[in-house]
Amino acid sequence: MVSRTFRSIAATAALLAPFTLHIPSAEAAVPSKSVWLSDVDSAMAGSQRYVDKVDGRAGRLAVNFDIDNTTLATHYDPGQPVQRVLRFAKYAHAHGIALLFNTARLSGGGRMQAARNQLKAAGYLVAGICGREKGEALAESKTRCRKHFVDSGYTLVANVGNRDTDFSGGYYDRAFRLPNYGNQLS
Repeated sequence: MVSRTFRSIAATAALLAPFTLHIPSAEAAVPSKSVWLSDVDSAMAGSQRYVDKVDGRAGRLAVNFDIDNTTLATHYDPGQPVQRVLRFAKYAHAHGIALLFNTARLSGGGRMQAARNQLKAAGYLVAGICGREKGEALAESKTRCRKHFVDSGYTLVANVGNRDTDFSGGYYDRAFRLPNYGNQLS
């Protein structure tokens, strides 16, 4: 009887196999470019109004930006600017706020100059850039770079990134968190 029931279940499963629901892998959960851009727009909502509020504060004001999938669309359009973030950066710069970049990319070997050139080609005005040291954890690197900027005399009025490591450790006033869909975007 058990063997007959098992054969019946197996036969039914074979018949239904073409109709089985496919659960996509985590990689398939990355949305389309248009959905991502809409989510970026939502994350940056109010950013220009925020610049208007801090405009006129004393000191050397700056915004700290991540690079990959924050200022440059490395997943969707490698090397191209994320237009919504670029508009915010230009608006901040026009209000006297410096643009600083803090990346998980390894420093050394000309990599920071290459990143600087890539940012400039995309339309960003780079006042400073800081990268990760060999063997340094991402969160440690991001915090060290923000602290370096603050120790250099800047007040980081905003921090724009897309991963938790972009925001750990403080040294900034306001966060603008872009989507990364479960850390699927670097």
